Amino acid sequence: MAQGAGVDRQFFNMFLQRYRGSLTLVAVASLLLNVLVFAGSAYMMLVYDSVLPSRSIPTLLGLFGMLVLVYVFQSLFEAIRNEALLGIANGVHDDLFEAVHYATVTRPLRQGQDRGDGLQFIRDLDSIHGFLAGSGPLALIDLPWVIVFMAVLFALHWWLGLTALIGSAIMASLAVWSNRRTQTGSRELANITSRRSAATLAEIRFSESALAMGMQERLIQRTLTWEQDFIGAQSFLARTVARLGGASKSFRMLLQSLILTVGALLVIDNQASGGVILASSVLSGRALAPVDMAIANWKGLIAARTGWTRVVQAIAAFRRPAERGVALDRPSHELAIRDIWVAPPGTQRFTVQGISLSLNPGQVLGIIGPSAAGKTTLVRAILGIWKPARGEVRLDGATFDQWDADTLGSYLGYVPQTIDLVDGTIGQNIARFDPDATSEAIIAAARAAGMHETILSLPDGYETQVSAGGVELSAGQRQRVGLARALYGDPFLLVLDEANSNLDATGDAALANAIASVQGRGGIVIMITHRPATLGSATHLAIIQGGRLADFGDRDTVLRRMQENDSSRPAVSEPTAAAQGRAVPNGAQA
Repeated sequence: MAQGAGVDRQFFNMFLQRYRGSLTLVAVASLLLNVLVFAGSAYMMLVYDSVLPSRSIPTLLGLFGMLVLVYVFQSLFEAIRNEALLGIANGVHDDLFEAVHYATVTRPLRQGQDRGDGLQFIRDLDSIHGFLAGSGPLALIDLPWVIVFMAVLFALHWWLGLTALIGSAIMASLAVWSNRRTQTGSRELANITSRRSAATLAEIRFSESALAMGMQERLIQRTLTWEQDFIGAQSFLARTVARLGGASKSFRMLLQSLILTVGALLVIDNQASGGVILASSVLSGRALAPVDMAIANWKGLIAARTGWTRVVQAIAAFRRPAERGVALDRPSHELAIRDIWVAPPGTQRFTVQGISLSLNPGQVLGIIGPSAAGKTTLVRAILGIWKPARGEVRLDGATFDQWDADTLGSYLGYVPQTIDLVDGTIGQNIARFDPDATSEAIIAAARAAGMHETILSLPDGYETQVSAGGVELSAGQRQRVGLARALYGDPFLLVLDEANSNLDATGDAALANAIASVQGRGGIVIMITHRPATLGSATHLAIIQGGRLADFGDRDTVLRRMQENDSSRPAVSEPTAAAQGRAVPNGAQA
C-alpha cells in the first residue's frame, strides 16, 4: 500500500512540474476572479449607503460603468481559466493514453484475463479527463477562498461571520459523509460495469452457437442479472449524490436567508447599515457556492481519484520496455530453449516444465503429444508471448529482452489456433498494418500462402474490408490469410499452432510449400499438429507429455523409438480395457 502511495505521489509531482505554467495561469486567473467577486457586493453597499441618500445620478452611472468593466474582465478571466484547465485535461490524457493502452493490452499476457471486459484502465482515464475538463476542478480551486469570504463577513460583523462559519461547517460535514457513502459504491459500480460489458461481449461472440443450440434466451436472462446489479449500484450512487446535493442546495438557500435575517437584526439594532444586509447575503452565497459545487461534483471527484490511483499503478506495473541503444542484427543462426518453466499468466501451475532444445537454420520441428500436454504453452514461451518463470529462450545467443519488441516481432511469424483479424483491409492484415509495407511484399506473402488468386477473386481484391471477426471469409480463408500474415517479411522463425485445422487439400499443399520455402531460405519452422500427414516436412520431432519433453531428435529416430515403445507394450483387448475403465494405450497422439 505504501509503495502504491509512493508511485501515486511520484506521478502527481511529475504532472505538477509538467503543467506548472498552466497551473500558474489558472491560479492567477482564479485570484483575479475571486477578487472581482467583491465588486458586486461593494456596488450594492455604495448604492444603498451613498447613492440613494445623495440621489446622485452621475455617481450611480459611474459606479455602474465600473461594474460593467469589472464583469467584462471577469468573463475574460473565466474563459482563460477554463481554457487552461481544458488544456491540462487534454495534455494529461495525451500523456497517459499510450501507457494506459499498453497496460490494458499487456495485462492479460502477464496476469491473465480478469472477469471483466479488460477496459477498466481506459475507463479510469476517461474519468480523469472528464473530471479535469468539467467544473469539478473549479470547485476545488475556489474552495480555499471560502476562508477569505468568511474573513470579510467577520469584518462586516462578527455575528454575520459566525453564522456563515457554522453553516459552512454543516455543509462540510455533509461532504465528508458523502465521501464515505460514495467511495465504496463507486468501486462496486466500476467492477459491475466491467463484468457486465464482458458478459455482453461474450454473448455477442457466442451469438451464432447460442441461436443454433437454443441458448439465446438463457444467456440473455443471465446477462440481465448483471444489468440489475448495475442499475442497483448506479441508483445507489445517483440517489446518494442527488439527496446530498438537494440537501446542500436547500441548506445554502436557508443559510443565505438566515444571514439576511441576522443582518436585518443588526440594522434594527443600529449596528450595521442597510447596504450591509445585501452585501452580506451576496458574500455568503459566494462563500458557500464552492462548497455546494464540490458536493455536486463529488461523484466525479471520487471516480477520478480512484481511477488515478489505478492508472498510475498500472503504468508502473506494465511499463513499456526502454528503447535499445544497440540494434541487434537479424537472427539467422540458432534458436535455443534452456530449461524453461512456464505457467499461464495469473496462475502458479506450470504447464511446461524444464524443457530444453535447440534448432538450427533449415530445421523444421514437429511438436506432437496429447491434448493439454503444454504444446501451445511452449510455443507461446518461444515467441515471447508468455515469459518463462525459469529458464530462457535465446535467438542467436540473445534473450528476447535484448531486442526491441517490434523489431523482433518482424523476424517472427505466428499462426495461432484461432485466427484473429483486425478491422481493415486484407492487404493491411497481411502487412501487419505496417505503414511502410510495399505491394510487392504483401503479394509475395499472399503467394507464399497460396492465397493470391483467392484474394483476387474477392470483390475488391486486397482492398476488401474485413471485420475484427473476419466473418466475411471462411474459416479456411482466414487461416490462410493468417499464414500470409505470418510469412510477411520473410521471418526467420515461423511458428504454426495447428495451422492446418481448417485447410482443404489445396490449403495443405500451400502450407507445405510455405514450410519448404522458409526451410529453403535458412529459416526455422516449429509446428504443432495432430495430422500425421504434415510430419513429412519435419526434420525433427518433439513429444510433449504432461508438460515435459518426453522425446526429441530427428524425425525418423523419434518415430522409430515410438514404434519400438508401442511394440514393447503388452497387448490388452479393448473389452478388457473398457471393463477396467482404462483407455487403450496408443502412444503419443499426433
